Amino acid sequence: MGASVTAWRWPRAAALASVAMFAGLTGHVQADGLLPGVGSLVALFLLCLLGAASLLGAPASAARVVALTVGGQTLVHAALTMSAGHAGDGPVAARPVPVHPTPSPPASGGSFHDHYLDSRPQVDAELVVPASVRHLAADLTQNTSMMAAHLAAAVVVGLWLAIGERALCTLLALAVRALVPRLGLVAPPGSRPAPVPDPGSVPSSPHLPTLARSVVRRGPPARLG
Repeated sequence: MGASVTAWRWPRAAALASVAMFAGLTGHVQADGLLPGVGSLVALFLLCLLGAASLLGAPASAARVVALTVGGQTLVHAALTMSAGHAGDGPVAARPVPVHPTPSPPASGGSFHDHYLDSRPQVDAELVVPASVRHLAADLTQNTSMMAAHLAAAVVVGLWLAIGERALCTLLALAVRALVPRLGLVAPPGSRPAPVPDPGSVPSSPHLPTLARSVVRRGPPARLG
């Protein structure tokens, strides 16, 4: 059964990636989200497809299918939010790093080290966060109820896919057991019952006639007349 499921890795991965892509797109559009170009959508689908195929080489458990569905939907929604944004979003630019003017050194007094420090530009250390990351963080914190509803729906869809995964494994196992004997191929271990020998085809032992001729039939002495 494992080999049959492995052969169906790409169809299973395509089904899971399609469900995750559709769920992520639906949730993003319902939140007034904008869509990027067709090339970006195709690249995002291929990323989901490759990720699912790398984790579906063997029969997957229900927990793995649910995790892949939830993770794929979250990835799609986050990628669309960072790349296309939502309707009504204003242009957000990265925060500039403030640079203070260089103070003029004093006319007299102080050491050479003090003059060197005063001549260097003083720049405040500030972490510059990209606008797309700040927009994603704001979207996740402002729409917590909607995100929770989407995650719950993704869990339900993942459980439905897990049931389909188990049904597919069972169907493939039954198909292998039914078709392999008819095609004359080598059946997997345990799929074919052991043959029952025919009683008429069992050869008789060569010692049986010898034993039959060597049996001495002894009985009571004959009665003399």
